[in-house]
Amino acid sequence: MLALALLLTSTALDPLCARALQAAPELSCAVAGRGVALAGTPEEAERLAGYAKAGEARFTARFGRDIAPYAVLSTPPAPDRAALRAAGFAHVLPWPAPRAFDEAARRSVEQGTRRFAASQNMSPAQTEEVVARALSQIPDAKAQAALDAGMVPHELGHLWFTAAFWPKRLETDANAAPHYGGPGPDWLDEAAAVVLEDDPTAAQRRDQFRALMKGEVVPAVGPVEGRALLLDLPGLLSREHPGLARAVAAAPEVVSSSGGVGVGVSFTPAGAGARPAALERVFYIQSRVFADYLIQTSGRPTILADIAAALADGRSFEAWLANEGAARGLPPSLADLQRGWIDYARRL
Repeated sequence: MLALALLLTSTALDPLCARALQAAPELSCAVAGRGVALAGTPEEAERLAGYAKAGEARFTARFGRDIAPYAVLSTPPAPDRAALRAAGFAHVLPWPAPRAFDEAARRSVEQGTRRFAASQNMSPAQTEEVVARALSQIPDAKAQAALDAGMVPHELGHLWFTAAFWPKRLETDANAAPHYGGPGPDWLDEAAAVVLEDDPTAAQRRDQFRALMKGEVVPAVGPVEGRALLLDLPGLLSREHPGLARAVAAAPEVVSSSGGVGVGVSFTPAGAGARPAALERVFYIQSRVFADYLIQTSGRPTILADIAAALADGRSFEAWLANEGAARGLPPSLADLQRGWIDYARRL
């Protein structure tokens, strides 16, 4: 009876929720414009829907493309992807509920800290002290909500971006090398996601960029030669996503291959300190500010869409710059773009 009541109520309110609740009748549903959020409580569903809807507005402003119906699901339990896709939802994004995220974070932090303590031959008392200190640094509910406000649109952005510019899905080649996101270059795929983040997250990335340019150690990044990495634009444009190995290890079955255009999203934030994690954080920071540079220099809010359309048509970024860069207010070559980027980065 409860499932039927939920279904009848949702049908009266919104067709998207009616379809979603047919696939997940035990959850609460909230509409987010072109998609829905499903969670254990109405409040949690509304919270996630608000973040997704804000991401929709940014995607429209930056890319001007349609968004297919999608569902964000607070987990656990694991979503019934097949049922949701049968109900017409092209994208399904599982999202860790606050309690699940907190429990997973605590397990990971405690295990990592105990390994570190053992490597340093700490006494049992010292070990418990450093474990308690590490656990105290895990984000509270307020900090977790702030993280979700930036990351829900970010992860949806990966899905929307690939579907908008590479909509044809091909059979995956089992022998092809794994690929982090869609078939576009990793820097563009990541730029398309970071420009959908909320204002506080964007401001934080810009502040981190400035700090790294000054040679400061950013705690969220860890010890790394940040300035040299940030100024290396050719490196950014050709670099494989530093998070690929982590994503494959976390969920190898959802990472797409270079032979196809499926997108797999695994929300497992990189830890700070270790060099692979530091490189991943720098990649996000650099992608955010490089997107700013392209938008501000061209004067076109949709410049990333212009580039994506050309690359999806089979052209290279360098060829696009030579043919259309000047008309878009950008330098006509990678060498000129590198010089412009260095000047821009040093002025921030």
